[in-house]
Order: sequence, then C-alpha cells, then structure tokens
Amino acid sequence: MKTYAAAAPTPPQGHRWWSRFAVVMAAALALGTLVVAKPTPAEAATVDTNASYVLVNRNSGKALDVYGASTADGARVSQWTRNDGTNQQWQFADSGGGFYRLKARHSGKVLDVAGASTTDGAAIQQWADGNGANQQFRLADSDAGYVRLINRNSGKAVEVQGASTADGANVVQYTDWGGANQQWQMVKLSSGGGACGSAPTLTSGTHTIQSGGKSRSFILRVPVGYDNARPYRLIFAFHWRGGTAGEVASGGTSGNAWSYYGQQEQSDNSAILVAPQGLGNGWANSGGEDITFVDDMIRRIEGGLCVNTAQRFATGFSWGGGMSYALACSRANVFRAVAVISGGEISGCSGGTQPIAYFGIHGIGDSVLNVAQGRSLRDRFVRANGCTPQSPREPAPGSRTHITTTYSGCRAGYPVQWAAFDGGHIPGPVDGSSGESGVATWTKGEIWRFFAQFQ
Repeated sequence: MKTYAAAAPTPPQGHRWWSRFAVVMAAALALGTLVVAKPTPAEAATVDTNASYVLVNRNSGKALDVYGASTADGARVSQWTRNDGTNQQWQFADSGGGFYRLKARHSGKVLDVAGASTTDGAAIQQWADGNGANQQFRLADSDAGYVRLINRNSGKAVEVQGASTADGANVVQYTDWGGANQQWQMVKLSSGGGACGSAPTLTSGTHTIQSGGKSRSFILRVPVGYDNARPYRLIFAFHWRGGTAGEVASGGTSGNAWSYYGQQEQSDNSAILVAPQGLGNGWANSGGEDITFVDDMIRRIEGGLCVNTAQRFATGFSWGGGMSYALACSRANVFRAVAVISGGEISGCSGGTQPIAYFGIHGIGDSVLNVAQGRSLRDRFVRANGCTPQSPREPAPGSRTHITTTYSGCRAGYPVQWAAFDGGHIPGPVDGSSGESGVATWTKGEIWRFFAQFQ
C-alpha cells in the first residue's frame, strides 16, 4: 500500500512513505509549525429552495414532524425521533424580504401559527399555503450554525414546548429568547435541481478551480457507466502531510485496492470520489481557507454531476484526518459522516457542537499523533451526538489486533464508532501483523460499512 509521487525513484524494498512522514510530522509538531488559527464560526446555512431539509432541535435532538404524517389542515406539528420521513422533510418557499414558508413534503401544506395568534404558547400546525404573514418565517442565526425560526406576524420563535425531549411534544411559538429548544439544525437532504437529469459536465481526472483567490485542484473519479438520473454518494479523501492527491487517487503500490483509502474498491462503482490537493501538501486551513475550498468543490461537483446531497462523506489519514475532523466541526449540516484515521486537531475546529456521524480510527502506539488526541476528537462528538460516555476497550500492546466499539445512547442517525488498533501511525494496519497493506487492511471495509449504513 506504499504510495509515491509519480516522478520519484523507486525506494528500497520495505521503505514506507509514512515513516518519512512520521519523522517530518514529529519534527513539525515539536517546532509548533502546525499551530493554526481557528476560522470564524459559520453562519446559518444559505437556504436552497430546491432542497428538502430536516430540522433537528438543539435541545432534544428530535426532528420537526407533522404528527402521524397527517395531510389535514390543522394537523399539529410536534417533535419526533428523526427518521427522515417525508412528514419530517421541509422545503423553503421564498416569500420575499428574507421570509420563507416551510412546506411539508408529504402534504404540500405549510407551517402555520394557528389562528394567526400573537400570543406565547400558540400552536404551530400545518395549513394550506395561503402565503399569510402567520405562515412566513425568517432565519435568525444562533451559535454553531443553529437557527431560530421567527414568525413574520407575531415576531415570536418556533420552540418545543417546555423544552421537552419526548417524542410527540408540542411545537408552539414563544417570545424569542434564544433557548436551545428554540434552535434548529437545518440538515439538507436532497435537491431537485443541480445536475440530476442533465448531461454531466465533469469527467474523471484533475480539475482546477479558483477558491479564495488561489488556484486549487482536485482529482475526481466518476463511476463507470455514470447515470445522470441516479444521485450518487460523494466521498472526499484527504491526503497526509507531505502527501498528494495523486497518491490518494492512485493507491500507490497497492493500486486500486487502496485508491481513495480503499473506498473506490469498497463502493463498487456507487460513489463519486474526490482527492483534493492541499496547499504545500498540507491542510493548515489558515483563516478557514481549506473549508472554503471544500465548499467550492462541492458547488462545482454538484453543478456538474448528480449527487445525493444527504450522502456526503469525508475521510483522511493524519493531517487528512485532521481536515476531516475540521469538516465535522464546521460542516455538520453538509456532511453525513466522517471517518478520521489517526487524526488530531491540526486544521482547527470551528463549531464542533452539532451532531454528525463520527468514526475514529487510531493506533495505541502512535508516536506522531498519540492515541489520546484521537480519543479527544472522538469524545467531542460523543458529547455532541448525545451518546452515553464510556471508555471503549482497546487491544493490548503486542496483540496485533483491533477492537471496534459502537457507542450506545447516541441520537438517532448520529452514531459514534471507535476502532483502536495495536500499531503506530499508519492508515492500513492488518490484524496479526506488524506491517500494513492497502490490499489486506480492515480499515477500508469498516469505513465503507460506516458510510453505507446511511441510505
């Protein structure tokens, strides 16, 4: 699974690219060269009126839901465990002046303050779309990317009554005070626009775009036999410090078996794969520029190919793992899940309080980014996802095994998984061996299964 730049001479047998990387990385860490400024927290997501969203309450982790999937006028709106049903999917219809009507996908009816009331505690229901002021809401930013829904008629916020965490709890309006039960995460599920149904305007290969005033590049792999009517998963694979997009895309000496950290093989032609190139072969993310680069890549790719916008994923090794972690922190409403291989907080963490499905993989003998750093990244999302805290079992030194733990108690749709292995700073360990192999490693299969569970 060794990976080398195309122009480099063939190294001696047994020499590992990550061994060179480990020395460089350890020195850089010792010198403090990887300290980066944390980017400014993101504001509320821009509304896509062609998309469907699930709105997840910050206090309870449950979704805004038309009770019983009713299609009747006056059906009450409540919260319920997220299941992404059409009665939990909302489309934003533009009413002008920064106000929107929230239309339930299953019924075509809109969010409505009952009786156009202006009083605290008035019920939120669904009703036929009349574009009334009591059916119009603006988005007010809270911290960490959450929003509040403010009614145009009353000026009050949509909240879960009494800050309940129970399924079926009523949703009402109340004076805007910024409580967690008044804050909602907008999770974008799908888009009826974009490139679906149109001839593709991107092909496999290297592409260059402008981002933040700089020329940036990425390598794209489009599935063989691409079908423009089929929304595909989108998987980003970030290289390590000193690595390149070409090494990630090629799989190095392991070839296709390790391309995109094995996700080309594992996805079996069912995903669009992206290997971005970092500035200076790293992911310093200065001022958030690498996060902006990802935003720009997504716009370019989804403008030219049919992508399932509820199925965006990111993975990477070492600094690439740190970049995937930075996306989990700042783009939890954009990415469905991340898999961080031997990562650390080296690309910043803007946010980190919104739930996202998280899989951490780390060697207990890692001497470059020690396992305590990997545990710390994991534990941030144990908290954000509402999982039951625990200390997962890890393999004993010398056992040459790995142990994967799935946390209990996590919010529906937001699992946390942790795989600790007896080994060092490598991305492709093999059970029963002190070596590694992009062909035989277990990491690629476990990452794919973690991603593939989200349908």
